[in-house]
Amino acid sequence: MATNWLQVFDFFVTFASGILIQVETMSQLFLRTNRTEGTSPLYVRVRRRGVLFCVSTGINVDIKEWNKSLKSKSAQLKYEATEEGKHVHYLEQQIFLTIDHLFKEDRLRTKEDKSILEEAIRDVVGSVSGIVRKEKASQNKKDGVFSVLSFYEYFYEGMIDGTIRHGNNSKYTLGTIQVWKNFGKYLREYCKQDISFDDIDKPFADRFTLYLERKGMMPNTINKNVTCFRKLCNLAAMEGYNKNAVSLKVWKDRTVKEKEKRAEIYLTDEELDALYEMKLTGMEEKVRDIFMLGYFSCQRYSDYSKLREDNFIKYDTGLGIITLTQKKTGNVVNVPIIDSRVDELCRKYNYNFPAVTDQQLNTKIKEIARKLSESVPSLREKYVTVQTSVERRSEATYAKLLKKKKSGKKFTDNERKWFGKLSKLAATHDGNVLFERNKNGDIVRPKYELISSHTSRRSGATNLYKMGVLSSKEMRSITGHQSEKVFEGYIRVGLSEQAQIVADKILAAKKKKAEVEK
Repeated sequence: MATNWLQVFDFFVTFASGILIQVETMSQLFLRTNRTEGTSPLYVRVRRRGVLFCVSTGINVDIKEWNKSLKSKSAQLKYEATEEGKHVHYLEQQIFLTIDHLFKEDRLRTKEDKSILEEAIRDVVGSVSGIVRKEKASQNKKDGVFSVLSFYEYFYEGMIDGTIRHGNNSKYTLGTIQVWKNFGKYLREYCKQDISFDDIDKPFADRFTLYLERKGMMPNTINKNVTCFRKLCNLAAMEGYNKNAVSLKVWKDRTVKEKEKRAEIYLTDEELDALYEMKLTGMEEKVRDIFMLGYFSCQRYSDYSKLREDNFIKYDTGLGIITLTQKKTGNVVNVPIIDSRVDELCRKYNYNFPAVTDQQLNTKIKEIARKLSESVPSLREKYVTVQTSVERRSEATYAKLLKKKKSGKKFTDNERKWFGKLSKLAATHDGNVLFERNKNGDIVRPKYELISSHTSRRSGATNLYKMGVLSSKEMRSITGHQSEKVFEGYIRVGLSEQAQIVADKILAAKKKKAEVEK
């Protein structure tokens, strides 16, 4: 029988078209890892209308169990019978329904629409995860097994996906989430799994503070973690999981004495003028310019390092502002541009400011200021300060290695590396072990060593405050501080400077009164 090649051709076209239709409407979950154990986030691959999207779902699964579920239908059903599998299967259904809905609404046309898909998936995962956590929390409460640690995990996950919010329904900022993440690390070390809110009393709270002290934390950092524990107890009480009234009253912040604080300096207008005029090239020039943007804007590194053309607005009057939403707080601030050097920097880089990491800026700005101190003596002034826990460990390590060297014992390769690194630091401190000390034994450091990426913000705010022309409320509209108390503690004006500001105001008032009387 003769072969009907036209029929064969039609068959292959139909078969290929079927495959093409499947590819065109493909949506599937997959892992992007070569590891065979541990956990990994699931991704969703979507191909529709010739456009391919690959987006993380934010769902973490057991790699081994997920791979086993792909081997057969029975393995898949077995996986979906587990707690993780049930959760993933339901999320998969909701995600695919959301994808279908977005395409029906014609909201996913090109790869530029990827952010729309990402946001939609985040909302789905957050909503479903929130429901699951609420159900689990309710069951734990019913079974009487809701521990401090399990409530923390429930609360922290809710902060991340946005299902748990502030009282005003605003999401927790990335900065706040980071604080709670750090707190969780210490909480897990301090608390046993079965510790409940009923176990919290004053000795328990005092021991937690002592635990943080023994880790060598700065007093302000200790207070920050104690505050998190107090809030955790209050939040658990609000949701009905903490019936222990004592747990709400035992958390007390330490009074931080001035001598316990790390020196927080600011640069004067004269020092900043000299820094701006300094002849620099390469990375040093870029670091200096980004630092100056921080000074002119009075913002944090996370904000001033990301400034772009959209943040600069000019008006017909010739005045302009820098407008932005602060990353840490979510506050919108508008900073008036009152210095022509802002425009100079914008023109210099055509608003495409160089990318400088926080670490690069912190390292380089100290080196730049040390060079500048040769012509600006005030940058060499010594300030009493305290060591960080890292600095204390470094000094202890150096003393130990120095003793080992004097005894004639050989270093390991790692010890030799650290000894060389720490010896260079010690050589810059007049022969002291690592850090120079005054006659009272206090750590002292030159001003240029205390400059950091945050000094630019503090300098801008402090120098504006010293002008005496803006009210506290007006100042806070620029810096973004919500509390006047926090703002007042932020400004670095010494007693003598404060006295001079008061004196200048009194003299100005007297002069004005005398002119009126004439």
